[in-house]
Order: sequence, then structure tokens, then C-alpha cells
Amino acid sequence: MSAPPDGPVGSHPADRPGHVRRALTVWLVLSVIFIVIAVALSAAVNPTTASSVAGFATLTNMIFTVLAIPVALFVWVFVFYSLVVFRERRAAGASVADLEDGPPLQASVGVQVAWLGITAALAVFLIGWGMFGFFTETTGASSRPLVVEVTGQQWLWTYRYPSLGGVQSTTLELPVGRPVSFRVTSDDVLHGFAVDALGVLIDANPGQWSTTPTVTPDKTGDFETRCVELCGLYHTYMWSPVKVVSASDFASWVSANGGHMDATATAGA
Repeated sequence: MSAPPDGPVGSHPADRPGHVRRALTVWLVLSVIFIVIAVALSAAVNPTTASSVAGFATLTNMIFTVLAIPVALFVWVFVFYSLVVFRERRAAGASVADLEDGPPLQASVGVQVAWLGITAALAVFLIGWGMFGFFTETTGASSRPLVVEVTGQQWLWTYRYPSLGGVQSTTLELPVGRPVSFRVTSDDVLHGFAVDALGVLIDANPGQWSTTPTVTPDKTGDFETRCVELCGLYHTYMWSPVKVVSASDFASWVSANGGHMDATATAGA
């Protein structure tokens, strides 16, 4: 049997089990490191959540990231390992014409079955997770939510509460624990109405009303809305405060702005 070509120890394809073990070790170590970093950074990257919808979205982002990291690293680790370990090394004075193809590799049925099985399982899990989130959101919807009409214009949001005597404000005031549904439109160009803390994101189309699914604020505090569609020169500054307050504070705010509470104003508070 001829001797293996010159190169670092263990670089010959005949040592395939050893190469696989080393590559898998690198993959495993890097996967653990990057997953730990992703989880640690999630609190800084993801917005503060003030509803179950936003909380589910944040959890989904984390789970999908954790699942994607080892899949991506599996590909890149083996690609770069092959480029480094199995690259052709020409002897001194040799030309490109002296290079030869390496020995052919036979596909492993077990590896192919495992790869298809793992990717299929991941796909089924992601579909099931999305359906579970959709089912949870739709079944938890209230038949009598507080309706807030949102109008976008360059470069301001206006909020109107039709069931509370038509109270209107440029600050979004909401009672904690009460389901809310937003009806969104625009007076001029396309805008994007987003309240990250509540998990709300919907286009504001000129001359057309769009309705969001019901969302229930579950935490008091100060948050903000923003526009997520490029809408002109001051798009970056098109944000406004959001205040989630107690039911009594909300009732006081409505009265102070000339409105009146509806029959379900304290529902869920």
C-alpha cells in the first residue's frame, strides 16, 4: 500500500473517523458557547414585554435562535475544517498540472437518513410551535375589547377611544388587565404602527382601517409606539409614549379628557 501524501498528521481521508470526531467536538463546543451568549444577550436585545403576546414572541425568538445556532455551525464548521485540513499541498517545484483528484468518497446512508430526520423534526416543531401560538392568541381573544382607533400622519400618531365618548390624545393610555383592539389607518402615506412591549405590529394604510388581534396589557409602566415603515423626513422621530395604568387611573384620565367610561371599562382589571 502506498504511503499517504505529505501533510499534517491525521489529514489523510483514510482517517475519516478521527476527522469526524474532531469536527464534531469543535461544533459542539462552539454551539454551547454561542447558545450561552445568545441567551445572555436576549435580555438586552429583546424589548420589555407587557403582554402575553409580546412574551410569546420573545420566547419564540429565543427558541428559534437556539435551534438555528447548531444547525448553522454544523455546516460552517465542516466547511472550514475541510478547507483547512484537506486543502491540496503541492511539493516544492510542483506545478498545478501535477495535482490529482483525491480518492472518491462514498455517501453514507446513515448520515443522509440522520440529516433528513433531524431537519424534518425541526421543521415539524417550528410549524407546531407557530400553530400553538396562533391558537393561543385567537382563543384568548375577548368579544368586548376596548377599541382604540389609531391614525398615523407625518409624523404623529393620534389615538381615539370611540366607546369612551370619543376621547382623543397623542399619548396612548391603556388600562392594565383589559383586552384592547387597535383599528389603524393613515391620513397620508403608509406607516407601520408598532408597540413592541405589547407585541403589536400592523400597517397603517391610507384610507383603510386595519384591525389587530386582541391584546391584554399585563404590566403597568411607560412604553412607546414607533413607526416601522419609512414614511418621510422625520420617520425616525415618529414615536409617542404609551402608558399602561391601573383601572382607576385610567378612569380618571378619561374623565379629565372629557370622556366617560363604558359598561365594560373595568372588565378584567
